[in-house]
Amino acid sequence: MNNKPNETTNLEARDYRRSRRQERRAQRGGTITGGVLLIGLGMLLLSGWWWPGIMLVLGAASAAELMRRGQIWAAIGTFLSFAAIPLGIAIIQAIDIPWLPVGAFILIGLGLLALARAISAQGGAQ
Repeated sequence: MNNKPNETTNLEARDYRRSRRQERRAQRGGTITGGVLLIGLGMLLLSGWWWPGIMLVLGAASAAELMRRGQIWAAIGTFLSFAAIPLGIAIIQAIDIPWLPVGAFILIGLGLLALARAISAQGGAQ
């Protein structure tokens, strides 16, 4: 008689444990991100500085999640990218450039950059 466990059962058990670990990690990250987001929204509510302040809040929440994962440089880059938007708006307002055309082209450029990154990352993964 063979008392050795079935390999399929072991693989299923390992996959189940892995999926449970990933769920627990996702729940913990959501708590950190959600907490930072709620604190930021509360601060925006008190200050009334909704735009572009919301960009700083989103950047801080995203950076907090990346920091939790140990991706420090990605967190710094993410926060600085989001912080560049209010800084850019302040500069545009200081030198009296009309926001509508400049802002539209900046957003289009950022969107194209994001698409190029996603496409290049997909190509590298294949």
